[in-house]
Amino acid sequence: MLRISNYLSRTVVCASLAVAALRPGSANAEDAVLLASTVPGYLPGMVVSSADRLSLPEGASATLLFQSGATLRLRGPFEGTLAQQQPAGAAGDAAMLADMFRMHGVDATVIGGTRSTGSAQSGPMLDDVQVDPERSGTYCVESATSVWITRPSGETGVYALRRKGSSRTLGWPAGAERIEWPADVPIEDGSQFEITTGGAARATVTFRGVPSNIANGPARIAAGLVLGCHDQFDGELKRLSRSVAGPEVWITTDRGRHPEYRSGEPVAVTVTASTDGYLYCVAMNEDGTAKPVFPAGAVDGAQLRGSAPLSIPGRRQPNGLTAAAVSQRIRCWFADRDITPELPHALLGASSARLPDQLATDLDALFGRIGGTRIESDQLTIATQRVPETTARKE
Repeated sequence: MLRISNYLSRTVVCASLAVAALRPGSANAEDAVLLASTVPGYLPGMVVSSADRLSLPEGASATLLFQSGATLRLRGPFEGTLAQQQPAGAAGDAAMLADMFRMHGVDATVIGGTRSTGSAQSGPMLDDVQVDPERSGTYCVESATSVWITRPSGETGVYALRRKGSSRTLGWPAGAERIEWPADVPIEDGSQFEITTGGAARATVTFRGVPSNIANGPARIAAGLVLGCHDQFDGELKRLSRSVAGPEVWITTDRGRHPEYRSGEPVAVTVTASTDGYLYCVAMNEDGTAKPVFPAGAVDGAQLRGSAPLSIPGRRQPNGLTAAAVSQRIRCWFADRDITPELPHALLGASSARLPDQLATDLDALFGRIGGTRIESDQLTIATQRVPETTARKE
């Protein structure tokens, strides 16, 4: 193995200035990482720079993890950048940044630091990094990291490390699953190597230096993802999100959050959740009647992947909605475990089947009685558009 302290001692100091300029607890308008989101297209692990424009529709949320370890949840509507919310000439902490958002009418919440740091006290370990010679990637390392190269699955041809015209042959002894990174091939912050076979590039490997003095686990996760080390930090980010952000769900239509339709018109609904879980939706009419919307025989049942928008009608649920003669609400409950066996069969049946009246009026209590899970809900109202009498006569 190669201990890289000799090579990274100088470059880690430089990286410290760029990556850890903030003390724990502060949250300047710096690059942040998306921890969780109900905005379609906003995926966990995405880097949000201070100049990137955030577009959060009404009711949708985005939870940001800063490199200081601070976590801030924003709920739309919001259109703008983090830099625009930063007080001029001031280095604000998370609470100050949240206050600035609120001054502009944005729902902003600082998620408690105790829960954040407690869920990932030290962050991922970087003392033993294994490079896959058949797959390009970016690897975060510290001053005392040991770097290894795993044996290729096929091991066809002669493998070598190539950088700036220089090449170093690699070989794995019989029975060895990995070999040490060659001691005569130095690693520095930003070093990039090609792994070749027969002179042709097979993979590109990049190394980034992470300051070893970042004690805050969430801060280490954010720093690693900003540097591009997704293989090492994506799993940690997901675990942090589960313990800190909690499940959220957001509903919209092809006409927004306050839609109007004429009676009988098709209604296209989109539902997005912040994490993996299970979704149950009902259309509740103004007259008290209700019908199941999802899963209602959907492909793959009630399971919903985090940050993956579900369209109704769509591939998983071909049966859509039509606007009723009276106003109706679309109500969805999202659970972090499969509660399907604990629900009445009528909720899971065909979308055209009306729910029993007692069940329709008892839905909130029904979901509230289910234990061992976190359940969040969202709803929107579909207004019935009145057609002028003269227009209706022509039609």
